[in-house]
Amino acid sequence: MINRFLDSFLFPFPLLLLWQLIPHLPSDFHQLRVFVEVVRQKSFSRAAESIFLSQPTVSAHVKALENEIGVPLLDRSQRQPQLTEAGKILFRYAQQFLGLKEEALAAIQKEYEIVKGHLEIAASSVPGTYLLPGILFLFHQRFPEVTFSVMLRDTKQVLESIKEFTFDLGFVGEPGNHEDLEQVKLVDDELILITPPGTKLPFHEPEGTELPSIDISSCLELPFILREPGSATRTVFEKAYKKHTGKKAALNIVAFLEGQEGIKEAVKKGLGVTVISRRAVAEELRGQAVEGYKIMDLTLERSFYLIYSKKRILAPLGQAFVDLTSTYFRTELPLLDK
Repeated sequence: MINRFLDSFLFPFPLLLLWQLIPHLPSDFHQLRVFVEVVRQKSFSRAAESIFLSQPTVSAHVKALENEIGVPLLDRSQRQPQLTEAGKILFRYAQQFLGLKEEALAAIQKEYEIVKGHLEIAASSVPGTYLLPGILFLFHQRFPEVTFSVMLRDTKQVLESIKEFTFDLGFVGEPGNHEDLEQVKLVDDELILITPPGTKLPFHEPEGTELPSIDISSCLELPFILREPGSATRTVFEKAYKKHTGKKAALNIVAFLEGQEGIKEAVKKGLGVTVISRRAVAEELRGQAVEGYKIMDLTLERSFYLIYSKKRILAPLGQAFVDLTSTYFRTELPLLDK
């Protein structure tokens, strides 16, 4: 009777949805988060991976939410789940609802200077593999009550996930052009060409401890292994090539692989050559598992960045992580209110 009265006279449909959720807020915070993640990822399986649940559990949470509200929220007949009209309404309000929850927790933690909880980080492969572990170790030593979730994505996906509030903080190998993202430059990096041991290339002798250098024209016929589209490593290389030649790279591509480790192993086995972060192959170069070259004609320097949303109030936990990361790389912090 009360719901019928509210439905008919007092509340528009979106508020009725939230009214029906109120008696079960402890569980529905989680159900709402799962629902929002499925919509953002456009996939039950990717949402499950993102929030560290099994796919059946994610499906069960969404179904329970639909049963509680009494209407379907997702059309599952398509290849990707599509929002129903009710789902569109709930998605909009759920984002606000979860945002308010985060702001409330952040305000409480700030008031009492609490640094505890769970930090969700998205990182592209190089900073996520070769920079982030050391920072996590130091932070956990200082704040042992903090736990972490780190998801490795390509740079484009990391930028989007921070913009959409899917993760608290991000680490990328190329700056984004989103005005609502704060970006803290951390450290410089250089891309180099690596080849299997014994590859014969015409090179220029190095100076001191530097790597030998080769002309880009010497590389074009070699079998190339490239990262997936969206990778900052690939983007930096393709932009540098186009800037030098005025045209798209015409390479002899034999494979596209995701992740630095798989590419390194493929090069070691002799599948081909690749352009990769020098930080990612430091040990392999020292152990002569691969051979490294600078490409003379291309500007392949880049930087790594810590990013977070300007539209999101950083809780003491997130702020403490930003502060420690900045100190770790001796980087000057940007003003949060600029």
